[in-house]
Amino acid sequence: MFIKLKKYAILYYLSFKEEYEIMIDRNYRSYYIAFSLFFLALTFTGCASIKTTSYFKPAKEKLSSFQAVQFEKFDTEIIDFPEQALSRIPAESAALLATKDKFKEVEFGAIENIPAEDTIVVLGEVSEYRPSTDISYEGGGIKFGEVSVTVKLALVNKATGDEISSGEVNGFSSMGFLAKDIYEGLAKEIVKYILEGY
Repeated sequence: MFIKLKKYAILYYLSFKEEYEIMIDRNYRSYYIAFSLFFLALTFTGCASIKTTSYFKPAKEKLSSFQAVQFEKFDTEIIDFPEQALSRIPAESAALLATKDKFKEVEFGAIENIPAEDTIVVLGEVSEYRPSTDISYEGGGIKFGEVSVTVKLALVNKATGDEISSGEVNGFSSMGFLAKDIYEGLAKEIVKYILEGY
């Protein structure tokens, strides 16, 4: 009798264990599917898109009168701004502008073979930065995970140092994991302005 009870107990345990494992497997699968659908919805609805805006004073002279554009590494006094972005934004701007074939030379860094009076220098300073780790209270609710960057820009004549134009570009993402894409958006906005002034 005792052996029979022990046998039934073992069979019951094994069947329960198997059902438990199946149940756990189903839960993981449903979480995975729900998580995937959530990110697909964000992608298709545009909730996770990068928004950029800019404002510039009209240029004092047509940019087409210059032969070259030299981008310098951006500056900032903001301690927690990512150091690599200070080079990445102007480098991406230079690479993108070079593909437009409007200027004889476009570089991130010094241009030596074009006269200084024919060269525009693009200077930038990151004046505002809100990392995705910041938490704020707006409209009665808590907001977190948003990233925003503001860069003040000046286009100057390399020979004289005179300002040709100035303004700022802003980038915003409501999803912190897309912060790196803001830099690309800012670069596009900078190039868009230079082309408009051409």
